[in-house]
Amino acid sequence: MSASPVVLAIAGSDSSGGAGIAADIRAAHHLGATLRFALTAVTAQSDRQVTVIHPVPPDILREQIRLALEDGTVGAIKIGMLGSVAAVETVADLLNAYRGLPVVVDPIVASSSGHRLLDDAAMAVFLERILPLTTLLTPNLPELQILAAAILDAEPPATIAEQAGVLLGAGTKAVLVKGGHDQGDAAVDLLFQSGGDTPDRFASPRRPVAIRGTGCMLSTRIAIALASGETLATSCRSGKIQMDEWFERAVVKENAHIG
Repeated sequence: MSASPVVLAIAGSDSSGGAGIAADIRAAHHLGATLRFALTAVTAQSDRQVTVIHPVPPDILREQIRLALEDGTVGAIKIGMLGSVAAVETVADLLNAYRGLPVVVDPIVASSSGHRLLDDAAMAVFLERILPLTTLLTPNLPELQILAAAILDAEPPATIAEQAGVLLGAGTKAVLVKGGHDQGDAAVDLLFQSGGDTPDRFASPRRPVAIRGTGCMLSTRIAIALASGETLATSCRSGKIQMDEWFERAVVKENAHIG
């Protein structure tokens, strides 16, 4: 990885510090990358609930992104929570103006506590305007099903491969389906690419610990690798390895606390 890659994270804040921009900053700091960020919304939340979501005005969101990209040093863009039609449209306009940068999208549809973070109107604009500009989409299994169903306006297909195919058909260049919600001894992520025959498979042991913000950290890690010039498959593999290291450290820390 090259020295100090620069990534722009476009996401919401999490007042508990668990996810969102806070998780993006932790990941970038750990990897020695420079993270610029644009806030889409300010939230009040805990590990258990989201009580307030305050969208950042579109003109402020636009200026944050414009200034971050102005000097040409950003090597990749990571997008997390957008939350509103206005935010989706603002981000899409600016992505169109800065084509050529890899765009990693962690599709934040709902919080881990179940609070809906992207309503139907915002979802429709997201699918129409953001998805075709996406280099890599990183849904977990529930998000994959929700997105496929929204595109089809019907029940999603039965298999992961078919659901990923729906997203590829809607415009994204690649889909990394995260296996954290699956069962089994291993957590398996699958990378589907447009035109590819079989997915790349990235497996790691399933660790007995829960960490909030893992989707944020993984997508930021992948964006940093892409900004450094790594291929998409290598970036996803690097992200999987890094996440396993972070999970392993969390297990050690938890065991030490219990002991």
